[in-house]
Order: sequence, then structure tokens, then C-alpha cells
Amino acid sequence: MNNPLTGETRIAPVISICGQQVSRYNFYLTSEYLMLRVHFHPGALFRLLRVPLSEFTDCWFDAEPVISREILEVNERLANCLNYAQMIIVVEDYLINKIKKLTADTHPLDKVASCLFISPSRFSLDWLAKQSCLCSRQFNRKFTERIGVGPKLYSRVVRFYKAYQYKETHPQDDWLAIALLFGYADYQHMVKDFKEFANVTPTLWVNQDNKSPERILQLE
Repeated sequence: MNNPLTGETRIAPVISICGQQVSRYNFYLTSEYLMLRVHFHPGALFRLLRVPLSEFTDCWFDAEPVISREILEVNERLANCLNYAQMIIVVEDYLINKIKKLTADTHPLDKVASCLFISPSRFSLDWLAKQSCLCSRQFNRKFTERIGVGPKLYSRVVRFYKAYQYKETHPQDDWLAIALLFGYADYQHMVKDFKEFANVTPTLWVNQDNKSPERILQLE
């Protein structure tokens, strides 16, 4: 895997934990590549690990020291699965058992983060802090602890992601219309986020992403 912004290249752990991504990574794959990725709802990974997620932001860590050796057994079961359906069952069984042992309840902030994920430009940060029953300072600190980044950066990353996701399903829409739809002041405002998070302009990002292995495999 390679970070084109920093130039850093390294081999990702076989079983990895990755926090909130705020920059782009390019993956170079072998002929036997297969990835099964689990996406957690906001706050869920913090509740599972009980570790500040700021420690995992934009990084890939070996999951074994973080979780325990039991994750190796899960990986072994996955290797013996005959199809994707069986793999999903293995992972779901593992996570359900982990969730049953959780002692930490959800925090109102987790619901607030979910609201931000649904509508990243709709809510003011002061309003979100009030919904979390926290002052602004506590809200920023707790949000960073449970999500991995502050609320402003999280909102920007989500908006960038949703703008691109929308372009995928509405390729006929022009970028200016998409920028305005997702609350950007103008096209250049959106370009700034694309350059920061993906290191390219929106159009170039689409062209490069269409050449990625997973996109090519979907077409075959």
C-alpha cells in the first residue's frame, strides 16, 4: 500500500485495523488478493476496543496485538470457507459474540456522529454539542476520542465521500451541480477537499478510480 501524498509504501498486515481515513492509499495487489472489510457505525469500534480512535487515524495496524490471538482463529476459519456467504457468517458470529461482552453503553455523541454521516453539512457544531449533552470543548474532545478525528474534519471527509459516491451513481450530473447539492460554496471549494483527501481533482479521481482492480473486476 502506498500513500501518494507522503510517498510512504509498506505492506499492510494480513489482518488489519484501520481508523478514520483522511488521506488516500493506493493498493498494489497480488494475483491471490481477497479482502473482506468490516465497516463500523460511528462509535462502535471505540466501544469494541476501548482505545481512543485517534491512535488509529489514517493508519493500518496489525489486529492481533490490538484485539487478541483469537482474531487469528477467525482468519483461519475464513481461509477454509467455500464462498463469500460462509465468510460473512464467520465474521458476524465473531462480532456478535464480542458485542455480547461489551460493558460500555452507547453515548449520545455516537448518534450525533451518525447524523453527521447522513447529512454532513446540515447541522451546526454548537447544535450537535447540545444534542450530545456536552459543552463545545468536551464535544470536540469526546468526538475525537470515539471517532478518531474532530467533528469539523469528519464532516468534511464524509461530505467528500458522499459527493464522490453520488457521482458514481449519477455519472451524467456535472461536478458543479454535485458540489452545490452537498453544500459546497462552489466547485473550487469541493476541489480543495478532493485535493486534500485524494490528492487529485474530482475528474482525475474518477478516471483513476475506474482503473482500480476492484472496478475492473466488477466489469468482468
